[in-house]
Amino acid sequence: MLELTDTDKNLLEEVQLDFPLLERPFEVIGRKIGISEDETIARIAYLKEENIIRDISAIFKAEPLGYKSTLVAVKTESPLITAEKINMHNGVSHNYLRDHRYNIWFTITIRKELDFKTEITNLLGSEIRNFLILPSIKTYKIGVNFRFSEKKIDSITQNITTPSASGIIDEKLIILLQQPFPLIPRPWEKYSERINRSESELIADIKLLKQWGALKRISAVLRHRNAGYIANGMACFKVPQHRIDEAGKITSEFSEVSHSYQRPVYPDWQYNLFAMTHSKTTSQCEKIIDNIAKKIDVDKYFTLYSIKEFKKERVKYFMENDKK
Repeated sequence: MLELTDTDKNLLEEVQLDFPLLERPFEVIGRKIGISEDETIARIAYLKEENIIRDISAIFKAEPLGYKSTLVAVKTESPLITAEKINMHNGVSHNYLRDHRYNIWFTITIRKELDFKTEITNLLGSEIRNFLILPSIKTYKIGVNFRFSEKKIDSITQNITTPSASGIIDEKLIILLQQPFPLIPRPWEKYSERINRSESELIADIKLLKQWGALKRISAVLRHRNAGYIANGMACFKVPQHRIDEAGKITSEFSEVSHSYQRPVYPDWQYNLFAMTHSKTTSQCEKIIDNIAKKIDVDKYFTLYSIKEFKKERVKYFMENDKK
């Protein structure tokens, strides 16, 4: 594992936050941690080469763009073959092998007019019929900063809110912002040239996407295992229905939890609160989850750890073949 310098650690914390919508964002980021614009860009490029930073691009919210997403759990006797099929779908962003009778877990995003059950059934094939569709009923938390220093930094938690505005979807801009972020002094200017707009117009349009709830942020995503966070457990809790909101709120307050959702239950699946939890060791992760269970007063819970990562990437919207 790469030995990170203190400057690298500070930089990794900063680039997980929303990139400044200013002409020279790397200069702003560098100033915060005491390095020059050129060094900021060079260090980010190096951390990408070393597979610490996965990418830097826009993170959108599916619903305002006309899409919907769900988590899916699959029971299969041929996980490698099944995972290969699943990965072929353009809307699949995450796909993992986990140690459970439902051994394949993936997320899929499709157009709103499509049907989850039909899409998933067609994707898995006729030989697999044992799967759970687990969309978010309520989101309590999205987003985490992986911390590398003792300083306290701002959270990037984003809860579900009602958009403050609405507007026509600018597909051209959304497709552009899904491309890798230019590692140059004036990246917004470079973006603006690609769609024939001025830099100020582009920044204004990005701000508008945020205002009406389509754009969450533009930031870096880390390869957390390479960055030292090797224990990443999906904790599943069985919470009485009348206490689910209280439990979800408590769970979201843990800094180690990146995602917290209420999801539906089934006859053979009674766990309705999910909390994705991150730590540097499995024992630390288990302690955190045990503490969550105590705080929300439940005794029926367990944690699913990834055995193998088959796919992990950001969802791409408005691709030519995203209806396939």
